[in-house]
Amino acid sequence: MKIIRNIEVWEKGMDGGFAGHLAITETISVEFLFSLFRNEQDQPDPEMKLSYMLDAARIALLQPYVAELMNLTKYDYILTAHGQPDY
Repeated sequence: MKIIRNIEVWEKGMDGGFAGHLAITETISVEFLFSLFRNEQDQPDPEMKLSYMLDAARIALLQPYVAELMNLTKYDYILTAHGQPDY
């Protein structure tokens, strides 16, 4: 199973709706992602299979790996992962 990581985009606010996904380049390393979030994890998630809210500092670090410009004033972002079968 191949793990695909992307960023969920949500409109700001409690009533904000889902706005789509942003692709993350496959060259991003799991170790890099883990280094961004390891201090917040109750249990280690070194494979980065859980979802994580992104703040301005993390968005700045992830932006080089995302083709579209992320706009934190308009949207909230969540780093997510899902499995895709190897064919």
